[in-house]
Amino acid sequence: MACNEVFQAFALGFPHGETTAPVLVARGEFDVAGHMVAVAKRYGIPVVERPEMCSLLSDVEVGASIPEALFKAAAALLVEIGVLGQKL
Repeated sequence: MACNEVFQAFALGFPHGETTAPVLVARGEFDVAGHMVAVAKRYGIPVVERPEMCSLLSDVEVGASIPEALFKAAAALLVEIGVLGQKL
């Protein structure tokens, strides 16, 4: 997920067998965020902009589940990129 013209980037994932909630697996700002987006695009990983989620994700530690307040937004994002349908 890219924010603010790639000033911030966050990567969500689902570690196998550990949790059912999305986990923040990576984060970056400025050059690191740009690199994250470039690598994601190179490998066909969907990149979407969700500025409203970025401020909420900025307080989440890498490796931690996202806060419950973001579950609906994360589910909508996963439906949009087609990941949620694959998990069902």
